Amino acid sequence: MNDDNLTIFRRRNIGFIFQNFNLIPELNVEQNIIFPLLIDYEKPNEKYLEELLDILNLKERRYYLPSQLSGGQQQRVAIGRGLITRPALILADEPTGNLDSKNTNEVITLLKEAAKLYEQTILMITHSSSIAQSADRILYVSDGKLKDFGRHVE
Repeated sequence: MNDDNLTIFRRRNIGFIFQNFNLIPELNVEQNIIFPLLIDYEKPNEKYLEELLDILNLKERRYYLPSQLSGGQQQRVAIGRGLITRPALILADEPTGNLDSKNTNEVITLLKEAAKLYEQTILMITHSSSIAQSADRILYVSDGKLKDFGRHVE
């Protein structure tokens, strides 16, 4: 694929959840979540958007700006943005790295529920062994090399 087609493929088929949220400060919760759709000039499926806002516990804050949200709420917005296109694959880079333990547990539970509900695969990078233990499969990387092919939980 050329660069343009590769960008479109990623945008439509892979959801990204970043450690630092990467929310657009001038956009409210709803706008930040649907932003990947707007780039493709698509309208969001209102039923699915409502479902996401409900699952993410953000319905009451849908018109809040990122600066008006806690870290956990901002991370849930980032998760919503990663889920809105219904991607088959979600890449999560330390999605709980900036959260306290309560919000960390909520975010991990939410990701697992969403992956099951929407039949998605999540590839998560984490340094937390407790978060890793909640995964179906763990791969270990050391010095840039795959050292252990991990375990698979049935």
